[in-house]
Amino acid sequence: MARRRQLAVLLAIPGRAAVEIDGLRRALGAAALSRIVPHVTLVPPRNVGEDDLPVVLEVVRRAASALPPVRLELGPPESFLPVTPVLYLSVGGDLETLAELRRLLLAGPLCPPPGREERGFVPHVTIDQRIEPARLPGALESLKHYRASVTVTEVTVVEFHPETRRWLSLAAVALGQERVVGRGGVELELTVSAGLDPDSEAFFEEEWAAYARSAYGTHRPERPYAVTARLDGEVVGTASGELRSRLCHLHYLIVAAGARRHGIGSQLVRAVERLAIDDGLESVRLETRAGGPAEGFYRRLGYEATALLPAWVEGRDFLLMEKAISPPRG
Repeated sequence: MARRRQLAVLLAIPGRAAVEIDGLRRALGAAALSRIVPHVTLVPPRNVGEDDLPVVLEVVRRAASALPPVRLELGPPESFLPVTPVLYLSVGGDLETLAELRRLLLAGPLCPPPGREERGFVPHVTIDQRIEPARLPGALESLKHYRASVTVTEVTVVEFHPETRRWLSLAAVALGQERVVGRGGVELELTVSAGLDPDSEAFFEEEWAAYARSAYGTHRPERPYAVTARLDGEVVGTASGELRSRLCHLHYLIVAAGARRHGIGSQLVRAVERLAIDDGLESVRLETRAGGPAEGFYRRLGYEATALLPAWVEGRDFLLMEKAISPPRG
């Protein structure tokens, strides 16, 4: 039997407003805080067969290309009680575009299942999905002045992962991007997104592996890795990057603010180094902000600056740092 995937389509709230809404959810103890980003649901969860996934993504691409970015006005808070115990931010702004986008998305595998009608579309951003009714008046009163204006520039497809109980981004497609270029010659359909969707990723992996074999012979393609540190079952730090032909690239290292200065970052770096040594690599390389606190941290662990990267991120200088972990090969 073909695998089925639970998907939904939404507009993820961007930037500062998303941080603020997560703050509201945290203050209320909302269970959804760690499960899904603040969003406006356009297509509620659908069980989609593996073979239908390309069709779903094509529906999303066509809908997104047909409409411009959407301006939304968030707030004030409201509730769906007495029907359901949901506290949410009302949504105003360009509601006509929002409704048209939803109409275009409800096609193919994203249509409602046979015999089941969709509820009336009430655009909203959920704050607490199961608030206790007794707490609702106080929550509405304390949040009554909250307002935010945002422009959403992409449509996001999310997938439910049962093992973590989280909805994670599967694909994100920019709104209002021209799909066909080069008319009169080779007509290309271009889509802009936050990352490769599954069929694009499969193409990349296959073609890059073939290119690497032809260009570098026995060269091994980059292989991603991730190291996670947990304390009493809670994630307190992660390190991630790629294993390359002769070196390991440490791309991201982050430790929870409340868990720093306890050696967790050092343990993560050492775990990355052990991974690289076991893979027969020669060094670990990374980039960090010049003069920032992380520079001293890495120097204490034996990393040396090998190059200055001027205005590398947000106009700030970074250092390329490296540490040899095994003798160079023959």
